[in-house]
Amino acid sequence: MFGARQNLVLVVTAALLAIQAACERGGPPATQPARAGTATALTRIAPASRNWSKAEAGAKLADEQLGLSAAVRLVRLAGATPLCLPETLTDDQVEHLRLARLSTSRWALGVTARNDAHRLRAPVLFSTDGDVELLGEGVEEELTVLYLADQPDVFPHVAILPDRVLLTNDETEPAIVLEPDEPVHFELRERQGYPYLALVLPQAGAVAAVATYKWDPYELVFVGPAVDALPDPPGGRFHIDVAASRRLEPMGGELPESRPIQRPPASQPQPVQDSRDLPA
Repeated sequence: MFGARQNLVLVVTAALLAIQAACERGGPPATQPARAGTATALTRIAPASRNWSKAEAGAKLADEQLGLSAAVRLVRLAGATPLCLPETLTDDQVEHLRLARLSTSRWALGVTARNDAHRLRAPVLFSTDGDVELLGEGVEEELTVLYLADQPDVFPHVAILPDRVLLTNDETEPAIVLEPDEPVHFELRERQGYPYLALVLPQAGAVAAVATYKWDPYELVFVGPAVDALPDPPGGRFHIDVAASRRLEPMGGELPESRPIQRPPASQPQPVQDSRDLPA
């Protein structure tokens, strides 16, 4: 168990450092010279956006030219401090941001992953009403990746955290949630061009998939095991929190242990009052 957890910590630490570098450095790789005059300049955000109200900024999210400025303004108005939008923002950092539409009323902003425009790291969600939603805090925020689906009707937009998967199309909803302190975590993978969720276990420098979850576009649920065996080491089983997983149809794996039925205490019979004791 210790080896699996140690490998997971290494994976988490590597991802954390990569995201921090993208947000804090924001510029070209160290092997390339930075462009002169751009280290502290901020020209990619409209100066007028500093005066927009929440309603004005929300209405401009769909604007191709002003949408990013609107997202930044909404974050500032909300008093939020997401990882992808530091208080002191530069053009180099803005260059790594992407604002993407999730539905008619939802947007997402995040750091674009290298060579994959479909993934946003440390994302922030917005509604056209101007509301701002952060999906995690601290290390959890740094490890959150939002997958932008090409065809949301076939496979939805999902935010993937180590211990859970969230649907983000029209609202944020927990799709699959692990029980606490499990040594596995979720990843999004593809097979023959089709995305699916993999539950993976870091092992001795490798990452083994121990379960897969496919999206059913008709039932609008993920299909996969709620409980199944883990390889040695660490052995044992992983457990999905079925009660918290609103979009999971358990299938395959092992049957979860049945929980004892809590029966209500038997009601005590009420004493029958003698009619002679009743008031006249």
